[in-house]
Amino acid sequence: MHGDAVDQVRERTDIVEVIGQHVALRKAGRNFKGLCPFHQEKTPSFIVFPETQTFHCFGCGVGGDVFNFVMQFERVDFREALRTLAQRAGVTLEETAPPPPEVVERHARLYELNARAASFYAWVLWNSPHGAPGRELLERRGVDRATAERFQLGFAPDRWDALLTWMLKRGATQEEVVAAGLATQRDDGGAYDRFRNRLMFPIRDREGRVVGFGGRALGDAQPKYLNTAQTAIFDKGTILYALDLAQDAIRRTHEVVVVEGYMDAIAAHQYGFENVVASMGTALTEEQVKLIRRGVDRIILALDADAAGQMATLRGLDVLRESLGEADRPVLDARGLVRFERTLKADIRIAPLPEGQDPDDLIRRDPDAWRTAVAGAKPLLDFYIDAVIGDTPPADPREKSELVDRIGPVLREIGDEVVRAHYVAEVSRRLGLPEHVILRARPAPSRRIRREDAYRPRRPIASPEEHLMALVVTYPEIVAPLIPQVPEEDLLDTRHRALLHLLTGITPEQAAAIIADPPEELREHVEALRGLMADRPPVYPGQIRIEFDEVIRRLRRERFDFRLAQLQAEIHEAERAGDRDALRHIIGLIETLKSRFPEFYPDRSPYFRDVRDTGW
Repeated sequence: MHGDAVDQVRERTDIVEVIGQHVALRKAGRNFKGLCPFHQEKTPSFIVFPETQTFHCFGCGVGGDVFNFVMQFERVDFREALRTLAQRAGVTLEETAPPPPEVVERHARLYELNARAASFYAWVLWNSPHGAPGRELLERRGVDRATAERFQLGFAPDRWDALLTWMLKRGATQEEVVAAGLATQRDDGGAYDRFRNRLMFPIRDREGRVVGFGGRALGDAQPKYLNTAQTAIFDKGTILYALDLAQDAIRRTHEVVVVEGYMDAIAAHQYGFENVVASMGTALTEEQVKLIRRGVDRIILALDADAAGQMATLRGLDVLRESLGEADRPVLDARGLVRFERTLKADIRIAPLPEGQDPDDLIRRDPDAWRTAVAGAKPLLDFYIDAVIGDTPPADPREKSELVDRIGPVLREIGDEVVRAHYVAEVSRRLGLPEHVILRARPAPSRRIRREDAYRPRRPIASPEEHLMALVVTYPEIVAPLIPQVPEEDLLDTRHRALLHLLTGITPEQAAAIIADPPEELREHVEALRGLMADRPPVYPGQIRIEFDEVIRRLRRERFDFRLAQLQAEIHEAERAGDRDALRHIIGLIETLKSRFPEFYPDRSPYFRDVRDTGW
C-alpha cells in the first residue's frame, strides 16, 4: 500500500460523520456528545472532538482517532479499518510490490542517459566555442566556476541535433533519447534536440541522480525557461531543485528556505546559504513539501517582491487549488499552508523581499540584507493579514465584508484556540468589527479537516506521544521490555497502537526485526518517527529507560489536563442549563479520572477546586 495512505484517508475523513452513523450525537459547545457504544450508560460520557479529530469516553476510557473507532466498533484490525475508511473516502490503496525487472532496467537506462547528457552539456560549456554564450551569461550573473561545476551547469549548442547525434554515436537509440525527454519526436519519424542555445541546469533527485533539465534561453527567446517534459523518472511537481545539495544543511539547521528559480538557489549556495531549494517557478506542491517535511522546524518562502507585495501567488492559488485534481493541487495558498503547519508541525513564514529584488539579485548585491530578510520572515498569518487588509483598512462595509470572506476561512483552519483567538482579535481591531463576525460561517467548498496535533511544536519532537513512539522505533532492543508500561488508551494515533500490538510479548531481537521491516501500511510512519531521532548523539541504555519513563509521565499529564478541561467545560454547560443530574454525572466522571491519574489529583489543578465549589 502507499505509505501515505493513512494520511490521505485521515485528511478526507470527518470523525463526526463516521461516528455519527453509529452514535446519536448532539452538539455540546465545540464538541459532540452521545451515549458510548462500547459500554452501557444512561447519561452521555462519550465525546467527539472535531478539532483534534479524536474521541474519548470518560466512562470506560476508550478513545483514539477515527481508525481506532472503526477497529473497536467493527472488531477489525488496523489494515481492515484502513480499507473500510479508504473506500469511504475515495482513496485507492495500491498493493506495492517490487517493480518488474524490465521497469527497473528502463529507469536505470533513463538515469544513465540523463547523466550522459549532463556531461555533454558541461563539456560544451567549458571546452567548446559553442559554449561561449553560456560562459558569458554566467560571468554577467556572477556565478563562479566552482559553483557552476557543483551544480553541473552546461550549455546546449545552437544546433538541432548536437546532443542526439552525440548520443547515437555512443550506443543510444533515438527512442531512448526521446523517452529520456532529451529529444522531441518529429511527425516524419525523425527527432531533434529539445534544448538548443540554452544554459542548462541539470535537475537532480534527492539521491543526486539527474532526472531532467531546465534550460534558460539567451536574449529574448521564448520560453525563457524550458523544462524536460514529464518522463518515467521526471515530474517537476515532485522535485525540489538543489535538495540533494541542501539536505545536509537542512538537517543541521532544521530550517529550509524555498525560492522560485534555479539562479536564486545557485546564488544562495554560492554565498554560503546552503539550506535553500527552489520550486522551479511553480507553486509549491504537496509532493514537494513531503520531501522536506522530516526534521524541519521552519519553512521560509522567499517570494519575489512583486508577488509578495500583491499577494498574487496566494490569492490566485486559492482559486486554482479548487479547480485542480487532488494529485495536482498546489499548497501555496494561505489555507493550505496553515494546514501544512499543523501536519508538518513546522513554522511556515514568508520573507518578502525589497521592492524590485528577487533572491538572486539581493544575495549578490547584499548578502547581509538577504540574511536579515530570512531572519525577519513574518509568520504566515501575519503576512497574509497584512497583505489582505493593507496599510489602510477600507471604510466601505461591502469591502470589509469581502475581506472577512477572504480571511475568515483561513482563520478557521487554525487548530490552536489561543492562536486563533489572537488573530481574530487582531483582524477585529483592524477592521473595526465585532470578533464573532470575523469567523462567521460562509458557504464554501467542502473540505475535510485533517486531524491535527493538539500540542505545541518543539524541537525535536512535537508531542509526548510522538516522542514515546520515536523512542520505541529508534531503540527497540532497549525499549521492548518496557512496552507493557505504555498506557495504550492514552495514544491517539491508531498507528502507534498497532505498533505496540506488534511489539508486545516478544523478545528485543524480534522487536528490532519488526521495526527494521514493518508492515507496509506502517512503513512510512515508522521511518518518519525514526527520523525524529536522526540527529541525536549516542546515548546509554540507562538514559533511554529514564527518558522513556519521563515521556510516559508527560503523556499521561497531557491527557489528564486535556480530559479534565473538557469535563470542566461540561460542568459550566450543565450549570448554565441548571441540569443537576448532568452535574452529578460529570462529577462522577471526574472521580473516575481521579482514580486513573492519582498522581495529578487534586492540588495541581484548579479544576477540582471549581468542581467542589459547585456544591454538587
